[in-house]
Amino acid sequence: MTRQQKIVPIVVLAVIALSLVWALIPFKFADIVDCGAPLLGAHPKNGAPGTSFIDPKVDCLSKGKSRLSVSAVAAFLAVLAGTAIISFKPVSSACTAGNHDDCREWWLAVALGDAGNGLSCQCECHFGVF
Repeated sequence: MTRQQKIVPIVVLAVIALSLVWALIPFKFADIVDCGAPLLGAHPKNGAPGTSFIDPKVDCLSKGKSRLSVSAVAAFLAVLAGTAIISFKPVSSACTAGNHDDCREWWLAVALGDAGNGLSCQCECHFGVF
């Protein structure tokens, strides 16, 4: 298993967890109205002052839908990017064929040190990447 196959799912799960937390945090609309968690309906907890253009029921619901959309798009993009990163892992044709000495891309790891391991050839024999 390559380093990308180990790290990318953890990052994707972290982004999904953050987007879920974002959808569960109550919020304040216009610094006046306290609204509940968007995932639980975004119900207003208090009313707006009488001389206001703010309708707590409508505004909390619309802002809650906006927060849900942001968290859904973030989770979707994380899954899409994670899938693309793992499916396009940089394994050279030389390594796939078993010619590990002909792997041309591993020089980047030598030049950049530990930072270049993820960008270089992902042969299991190079740098102990399993």
